[in-house]
Parts: sequence; C-alpha cells; structure tokens
Amino acid sequence: MSTSVTSQSGTTPSVAKDPTPTPTLTPTPTPAAAPPGSPWRSWLAVVGLALGVFSFVTTETLPIGLLPSIAEGTKVSLGSAGFLVTGFAVLAAVTAAPLTALTGRVDRKWLLVALMVLYVAGNFMAAAVSGYALLLTARLVVALAHGVFWSIAVSIAVRLVPERHAVRATSVVLGGISLASVAGTPLGTAVGQSAGWHAAFVCVGFLGFVVLAASLLFMPALPAKGSGSLAALRHVLRHRALRVAVGVTALIMSGHFLAFTYVAPFLQEVTGVRPSLVGALLLVFGAAGLAGNFAAGAVVGRALRTSIIACTGLLAVVMGVMYAGGASGPLVITLLVCWGVLYAALPVALQTWVMRLVPEESEAASSLYVAAFNGAIGVGSFIGGLIIDSNGPRLAMAVAGAFALAAMLMTAAFGRTGGGAPKPVRS
Repeated sequence: MSTSVTSQSGTTPSVAKDPTPTPTLTPTPTPAAAPPGSPWRSWLAVVGLALGVFSFVTTETLPIGLLPSIAEGTKVSLGSAGFLVTGFAVLAAVTAAPLTALTGRVDRKWLLVALMVLYVAGNFMAAAVSGYALLLTARLVVALAHGVFWSIAVSIAVRLVPERHAVRATSVVLGGISLASVAGTPLGTAVGQSAGWHAAFVCVGFLGFVVLAASLLFMPALPAKGSGSLAALRHVLRHRALRVAVGVTALIMSGHFLAFTYVAPFLQEVTGVRPSLVGALLLVFGAAGLAGNFAAGAVVGRALRTSIIACTGLLAVVMGVMYAGGASGPLVITLLVCWGVLYAALPVALQTWVMRLVPEESEAASSLYVAAFNGAIGVGSFIGGLIIDSNGPRLAMAVAGAFALAAMLMTAAFGRTGGGAPKPVRS
C-alpha cells in the first residue's frame, strides 16, 4: 500500500520498486479484515448460503414443469400460469437494487433470517391456496426476497473466509444454481406430478427451514458495510467499468436463456430426440454445469478477464455449431456438455468481476448484476419465443451465438479499463 502510493508520485524512492504487475481488469481491493468465527463454522455458513441459492433457484423455476396442472387447478390459461415464472423474474429484477440499497444498514445475519422467513411464508402460502390471485401474490412475496438474497449472498460468503479463498467461496455458493438444475427442478417437478403441485411448494418451503436454521446456527453477526440509502446505487452507477460488467451480464445471460428456454423443442424438432430422453439430456447439462462451476473456482481468481472472454467466445462457437450441426445427435450431446460447463463458469467469473470493481459497495454493485441477470431471463425468453414462433427453434441458436459474441467483444474492448472509481458514497 505504501509502495503503491510512492509509485504514483513523480519522484524516485530510495526503497526497492514494487515488481507486482498492474491488474488488467480490476483494481486490487483493500485487504479485508480477518473473517469472524471459526473456519469450520464459516464454511458451514457458506454451504448454508449455497443451499439458499439452490432453494431460490428451485422455487423460481418450479412452476415450469407443473404449468398444466397449475393452470387446471387455478382455472386459468397456460399463458396466465406462465406469469408465475415471468412475473417472479421481473419483480426480482426491478426490486433487487433498491431493496438491497435500502437494507444496507441491517446486520447481514438478521437480514438473511428475515429473507428466509419471507421465503418460507411465501411457499407455504402457495401450498395452501387454490386461487390464482393468491398464488401469484405468494410467488411475488418470494420474489421480493429473491432479489435481495442474490444480491448479498456472495458478498457475505467472501466475508466469512480468508481473502485467498474468496473465489472458492463464490463458486461454492453459486454451485447452488447448477445443483438446482441437476436435482432441484427435476425433483420438484416429479413431486408435483405425483402428489400435486401443492406438495411441491410444501417441499421447497421445508427446504427454506433448513437454510433458516443454518443462518441462525452458523452465521456470525456481520455488521452492514453499505450506506443504507439509494445514494449507494448512484455511486455504483457512476462506475464505468461496472456498467460494462453489468452490460456483459445482460448480453450473455439473454443469449443463454434465449436458447435454453427452448432447448427441448430444438432437441425434439431439429435433433430428433425422443421426448422421453429430453429430461435425461437436461440432467447431463446440469451435471456438466456443476463440474464447470467448481472448475471455475480454480481458474477465475488467477485469470478473471481471460476466463470471461474465453467462456463467452466458446459459447458463441457452441451456439454456432448447434445451429449448423444440430441434426447430429452425438454432436449435440457433446455440445450440451460444453454448454453446461461454460455457462456455469460465467456466474462465478461475472460475480467476482462485479464485486472487485466496487468493494466499498459490493452489495449495491451485486444488486445491479442480479437485476441484469433476472431481467435477462425475461428478455431472452421473450426474444426466443418470437424467434420460435416465426422461424422455429434452430435459428434461436444462431441468435444466441450472436449475443455471446457481442458479450465477448464488449469484454475484450472495454473490460480492461477500470474507468476510475468515483468517490465513496456518503452515508
């Protein structure tokens, strides 16, 4: 720190020069204070956060496999039932940033507890009601908690462990995304199909109790680091490099969901996969993602910018080959594995990038990332739907590849420059 100050002055110091190279993507954050609590309790708390991510992702996507039975049970159309997913994502995207900023002064342990209480209450309400209006209300209650949880989960995890393990903790927490794809959504769908959709919501509600217990038992008190006001959002929005990171997130996630939302029609109509095998192939995709998530933890910390460029560029190639060679079953299965690995590595890399850019307001910065991520779900799915209706599922892969290519070029062109961090926000 003293050497970095000296190196910026116009004089030649008498001490040895600092040989450390200047970072190419992000400034090096100030070393964090020692994490609170014993190491094993801290890692158990990190695992609890990963289970929370698993729970929220499972809940967000749970109605997808149960739409026909929910529509029939609530006496609404399939389109209206689909709003249980779309409305959830939109509300989470819109409220993540302001609610995270406004809760910036709350101890993070007790904020987590409050969020999990909302999660449990919303899912049990969904399990108890039979009308569409009340079911939608229950879903929106969970969506309010969803955006804030996503915004603070990783920033809490990196405070719980030594700084050298920050990327590993990030990959553990975000591993809940891939685990939800492998186990959460398929199991929830299976329960709903065999015992009714109410039972599926009961199961995810009890899962929330486990996360709540882990928060109470293992999470130490974590005083808030944010300003607790909307000024924090104005502060991070002035950061040019953060706007680039959020833009890259929006591009690559829109491209992913544009294609992945309609991957089942692609596999059936273009590749010729039997409907009974689609679920197994999606399980393969999720398992590959789980492996990619933890592989990213070993690479991202050493080569952040390169990781993002490589993943987005390779995803563009995968999408292009899917478009050109989608009729070949063995090729498509191989590409699904590659797609799963690359996609799962991206949240680790992007979240790490965002948090390094504005360490003094990491949760406010993360909330913009969460807003972009959730907004991309709706935008990508909407664009994909238009393409499917007009040209079929094959073209969706080519358009998704174009989004991935744009994300790679944006990172390569602008990700190297930090843009200069603005002055710290005032309380």
